[in-house]
Amino acid sequence: MTLNPGRWPLGVRVGAALVLFALIPMAILAQFSLAAGREGVETAQLEAVEGAAGVASASVRQYLAGTLARADQLGTRPDVVAHLEANGAGDTLVLAGEADAPDIMSVVVANRDGIITAAVPQELEGSDVAGEWFAEARTGRLVVGRPQPGAPGTMGSVTVAAPGRNPGAAVQGVVALEVRGEDLLAALAETPLAAAGQALLTDPAGTVIAARDSRLVGQPLAALGLGDLAAAIDTEPSGTLIGVDLAGRGEQVAAWDAASSGITAVVLEPRSVFLGPIDRLRTTSGILLGVVGAVAALAAVVIARRLTRPVKALTTAARQVEQGTAVDAGALETAGRSHDDVGQLARVFARMASQVEARERTLRAEVRALKVEIDQERRRQAVEEVTETDFFRDLQQRAADMRRRAKGDT
Repeated sequence: MTLNPGRWPLGVRVGAALVLFALIPMAILAQFSLAAGREGVETAQLEAVEGAAGVASASVRQYLAGTLARADQLGTRPDVVAHLEANGAGDTLVLAGEADAPDIMSVVVANRDGIITAAVPQELEGSDVAGEWFAEARTGRLVVGRPQPGAPGTMGSVTVAAPGRNPGAAVQGVVALEVRGEDLLAALAETPLAAAGQALLTDPAGTVIAARDSRLVGQPLAALGLGDLAAAIDTEPSGTLIGVDLAGRGEQVAAWDAASSGITAVVLEPRSVFLGPIDRLRTTSGILLGVVGAVAALAAVVIARRLTRPVKALTTAARQVEQGTAVDAGALETAGRSHDDVGQLARVFARMASQVEARERTLRAEVRALKVEIDQERRRQAVEEVTETDFFRDLQQRAADMRRRAKGDT
């Protein structure tokens, strides 16, 4: 069988047409369904990741708000205000209660000039404040400072500051609490994550200050293959991205939301977790479509051959009639057993072939008889041509004379 459909047998062409008309719409419908399903899954994934980032940001923001309230409470404590008004002179300020909190790394009380007058640990006393948060807190605002990176492989910290003053009075100084990065990470525990998902916090420079995976801590997002995410965070306070690559972990869906002016909560979830099932469904559908196509092609060819077998028998019989050979009556009889149009045609053709054959027999008999008559006429004419000649007449006369003389002699 060649690849030219025009030369294919009728059964094969009918089968191929049936398969194409059945499978092509099925394949198109399957593709549209899978594409719509994939789009729906991606939309749901984006919403889920965006929601997770919102939860993470809200959890960190709530924790920082609670810490700010603790700093503000410390800044309005009478002994702290008195200490600041005396510019650190007098009795030693006791800060053990605040410093004993498990999430606090250090406690600092600084006067208006930025000199630390009381601190835990005490070795910080007498040094200058290092942080942008001091200038803002001295204006009477509650401030969340920029995150500070920790040692390599360790989480950083965040400082929250509040003005030191009596309520409604002038600011006398600033108090600050330094929060451990581990405790910021604990605030992310409420974040709903898919399998292999990541929740992390970044600073304004795009460096990871806290993450569930400690291997990510201290690394810039760009170094993790998340340069596009870092650029997006610089542009928008919140958003989502599809198709960012986390080094060694494949394609991710990312969402971020600013928890404060210096901290951004980021959630990363593998696309495969969401798209894996529909991708597997697409693969399975393709395999099933191929299997169904093969079975349908085989069934269509078998059915088409059964349908076209009477037509083939009629074609063969027509050629036999054309060539003058005997018609296969058995094949026509088999084709004529069906009650459809093809069966009726086969029965009519069988009768016609029988009549043609009978007429040919009669015609051949008549031809043979005519040939005999023609041969006899030719012999008669040949005899007449011989007997009508003068030579033949002379011979006849001589023969008659010879017979008479013979009779006279006897």
